[in-house]
Amino acid sequence: MNAQKERINNYIQTFNVKQDYVECHHISREMLLDGDDPQLAKCLATLSALMEQAQKKKWTGYKKLHRKLLEQLDAMEFLPFDEEDLRLQLQLLDEQVENDAVNPIIPIQLRM
Repeated sequence: MNAQKERINNYIQTFNVKQDYVECHHISREMLLDGDDPQLAKCLATLSALMEQAQKKKWTGYKKLHRKLLEQLDAMEFLPFDEEDLRLQLQLLDEQVENDAVNPIIPIQLRM
């Protein structure tokens, strides 16, 4: 397994199981510094930052990152996980934030 695939697998595992979005951000930064796909690395960094903002209920930052992530997804040619499912979960998360920002958010799960 090459280094990029290993980092992607670590990112997905950390994102889905540990829900450690700070560690995910470090993984995506490492990908960027090591010359992995820069578009993907930035997209993953934005996704983990978005979830961190949602978890902390920082809605101004969340909304900016949400828009940025959707733009990044539009520009992506390849994602190592199910893009359609991710977009659906992002839509559901956004609806939850808009309608019930008080309760804990339902974390996004990256699916292959």
